[in-house]
Amino acid sequence: MILSSLASWENDKKVEHAVIVEAIEVLQRIVSSDPEPGRVEIRGEKMYANVMELDAKALDEQVAEKHEAYIDLQYLIAGEETIGWSPLRDGIEPSKPYDADGDYALYPPQSDEILLTLKPGMFAVFFPHDIHRPGMGTKSTKIKKVVVKIHVGSYK
Repeated sequence: MILSSLASWENDKKVEHAVIVEAIEVLQRIVSSDPEPGRVEIRGEKMYANVMELDAKALDEQVAEKHEAYIDLQYLIAGEETIGWSPLRDGIEPSKPYDADGDYALYPPQSDEILLTLKPGMFAVFFPHDIHRPGMGTKSTKIKKVVVKIHVGSYK
């Protein structure tokens, strides 16, 4: 998992993988023009973005997820978002097994989950070994975000 912000990106990008750098550069172009909700094509199924507007859910209303085919780069445009994070470990069982078509498995919140608070301009990157619980915060707070989906085959 990576947690950072565009404010520190110029320093951070020197040590990041090339595909993460590419995704952030594309993200910067997307958010420069107040994007409307929907899918933004980047490189077909290898990399694309979803712009979303949603109401934050209370902590006890949101399940966790993880992906196997895609890395999530989640960037907050507006609002305040809490995202839970915990590492995948032996013995953790999904509450909904992996769905290859949707590229997700669902998990109950973990006892060692760390809550991350994102403010506008911040982003988090979640890899296939990261269980994450996005979209939380003060109930009904409006969240606008972009999730860039990076196919794991691009991360070599």
